[in-house]
Amino acid sequence: MSMPNIPNLTPIIDIDREDAFNMLLASIAMEEMGLAHIINAEGEKLQYLFKSEAHKPFSIADIKDVNYGVEKVIRETMKLQMLLQEKLDTVITHIPNVCSTPYSPCPPPKPKCIPECILTGYGEGYISDEANAFKCGTATIESSLCNLYENCTTFSIKYTLFKETEGSIRSAILLSLPQSIEVHCNGNAKSCQPVQDANTIVVQGQGVMAIKNSEQRLTQCAVSFTLTVWDYGCNKKFQMIICSLNSEFNNDSGIVTLTAGNLEIENCAKTNRSPENLSAY
Repeated sequence: MSMPNIPNLTPIIDIDREDAFNMLLASIAMEEMGLAHIINAEGEKLQYLFKSEAHKPFSIADIKDVNYGVEKVIRETMKLQMLLQEKLDTVITHIPNVCSTPYSPCPPPKPKCIPECILTGYGEGYISDEANAFKCGTATIESSLCNLYENCTTFSIKYTLFKETEGSIRSAILLSLPQSIEVHCNGNAKSCQPVQDANTIVVQGQGVMAIKNSEQRLTQCAVSFTLTVWDYGCNKKFQMIICSLNSEFNNDSGIVTLTAGNLEIENCAKTNRSPENLSAY
């Protein structure tokens, strides 16, 4: 796995606090990508085992041995993913909320503004946009509350892209900064609804994105994003638009239909997610 692009530091430290947090987030993103490649390799092992054109038939004992090996690797990978999630949560909790003027005291805290809805869960689909470099690849969205004892406006977005072609793999991951997230809600999903009545959530914010191209060259950059999710009751769709000063990181997923997962648009008032009630979760 490639190493992060960490500046050549001298005895005079010339990076600021924001640069340090960006490098930490980029490092976590690259570790996530490495674990994703490990899981994908185990999937390829199983695909080869059950291919009809395999060179020789496998016995039941061989299949059990391979299955045991795959299960062991996946279990160890899941443990590492849990450690990475803890590391991400720790970094996020140390990102400061900076006042607009550094030399004047912060104003009294304003009452927390709780949005009408939040996005929770995990969703996966395939990119069909012809202009996207990840066309026919997999796009996943994962949204989770950063702190169960905060109001429901505080959550993080993890967005991953993965495409495998003959002899090459291209992947990307975006980790959002929870303090930058803005949420806009509209509609209420019931049964299978027409497009104009879809339950919609729009999430905007900033984050750090890392891309590993087909030559396995890894780069990372700060980006801004707009995620739109539509819930029609019987199915869900999303679109992720990523913008950056570096054109390599600009990406529009197009409309992606979810094929797996439990991604949900939750009504904050209806789910009663408030600081005094979240302790029950």
